[in-house]
Amino acid sequence: MHRVGSCLLSGGKMSRAIAVILMLLASLMLWGCSTYHEDFVSDLQNQGSNPYIVEPELKDLEQRIRAIAMAERSLDESYRLTFDPRNDAIISNFQDRFSKREMMESINLVRGGFDAAVATRYPNIGSVTGCALVDSGAYVVTEEAPVEQFEWQFVQGDCVDGLAHGIGKAVDSALSAYFVGRFDRGVMVEGVFGLRQQNGREVVQFGEAPGKDKVARLIVTEIQESGYQWLRYGDFIDTGKMHGFGVNIWGYTNTMIVKSIGDWKDHRLDGFAAKQELKPWWHDGKIWNTWIGDFIDGKPSGPAAWTNGLANLSVGYWKDGKRNGKTYGEYAKSDDNNESYAGIYVNGKREGAFRVQRRAMMGSRKGEFIEVYADGEMIDDGIEEKSNSGDGFGKFVALAGGAAVIGSSGISDSSKVDIGTAFASDVMAGGDGKNMNAMSRQVAQGGGAASQVGSDDDKGVFQFSCYDPGNFICVDYTLFSRTKSEQFKAQCAQGSNKQIASCDSSTRQAICSHQSPTGDTETHDYLYGSEPEQVKQACLSTGGKFRMVE
Repeated sequence: MHRVGSCLLSGGKMSRAIAVILMLLASLMLWGCSTYHEDFVSDLQNQGSNPYIVEPELKDLEQRIRAIAMAERSLDESYRLTFDPRNDAIISNFQDRFSKREMMESINLVRGGFDAAVATRYPNIGSVTGCALVDSGAYVVTEEAPVEQFEWQFVQGDCVDGLAHGIGKAVDSALSAYFVGRFDRGVMVEGVFGLRQQNGREVVQFGEAPGKDKVARLIVTEIQESGYQWLRYGDFIDTGKMHGFGVNIWGYTNTMIVKSIGDWKDHRLDGFAAKQELKPWWHDGKIWNTWIGDFIDGKPSGPAAWTNGLANLSVGYWKDGKRNGKTYGEYAKSDDNNESYAGIYVNGKREGAFRVQRRAMMGSRKGEFIEVYADGEMIDDGIEEKSNSGDGFGKFVALAGGAAVIGSSGISDSSKVDIGTAFASDVMAGGDGKNMNAMSRQVAQGGGAASQVGSDDDKGVFQFSCYDPGNFICVDYTLFSRTKSEQFKAQCAQGSNKQIASCDSSTRQAICSHQSPTGDTETHDYLYGSEPEQVKQACLSTGGKFRMVE
């Protein structure tokens, strides 16, 4: 069996000699992709599900994307006219929406061309020629001829009361279109359509006859001289667009790819769906990437999952095709990083703290730690010394059990929302997301941004600190609005949080120091404004050294 591990080479016209060389290189590349995929599958099997996921809808999507990622892509001859395991794994998520068996029967019917399909389905056509049509709204799905251009004329068949009824034939000579199928009192009901495009490509269509105010389920294929076939199966409306359930299939000479499948609205994915796209890969090659989840206007929006089938998968929330919100992921490559992660994406970029569980990494460390990002760039790898200085509060630090929780320069200095506390409560402690959601609403509302301050009485510099003794987190705030300051103080007062003058100073300071992994440099000096005994316990439990300063 020839496994391809999701890889595909791109190329154009070439001489025979060059083609032979490229075919050899392609074989080597495909072998490498197969190896990557096998390693990925092995890693996913060994590490199991992402330990950080708490949302049921995301747990379900993780199982779906893992099954897709672990299924092989194959060019074996047995899959030439059907779906390989990878595409079958995608289709299996939609078995409640259609019958795969019926779809394959229709595909195999139209593959042979118009004449062969007619001979199979409608071998006997009546000889009457004077029948009339009362509805000519049926059309062939094609890019060249808009649906309103079709004007069918009855050619021969059977009639009842002068109307076409039973098996018959109709044509549109101007568009080189033809139809053989069943009529019901002058209306085209279902059958085989054919159309010869100006570029020479043949379009063959089978199923219900689309028409005005009528949703039709059909299969349409566009056959090229190379053997490539573009197959579309599903529900079409009177505008010639998919609307309802549909499958868009790219049929190469050696494999069939499910380009998109699921719920459609006005010819775009809308609802629960999946899609695959070719993305750049090693040495100018390309690789099939897969998404599954909620779509709006053709793009993942809402809970969704993604994989490239070779090294990565992620599950979380999306907006307009980009990861946006809480996200969980896996990076699995046995000779490099092998890790699970959890964190927040904003408009497709990592933002803030990412909790990472690393199981294998050459030249570095294993274990669990926190990486910090700002606008997609890593600003703290969880190893280097943390600091609460530099660009004011452009990079601030909160602590949980001796680990850095959050730092971000992507949020304005005037609106330092309690991201640290929210993240610790929701992601690190396995919460339900309420804190992060509340934080997001605060950010969306301005969070005290100076540009949104109204009256002069409201303006000023207002500083305070909020300490959560339960999670050992302390966050300093600098706000430029009295109103927002009071709002944040009220938020701090919720639960067991305490308002203090500063995280870095109080009558009694509890200081916890940690050392670097090599043990030669002291790092992570953290100061807490209260609850020294609790801080001491947390410090010692994480291998730190504790001291008090009066």
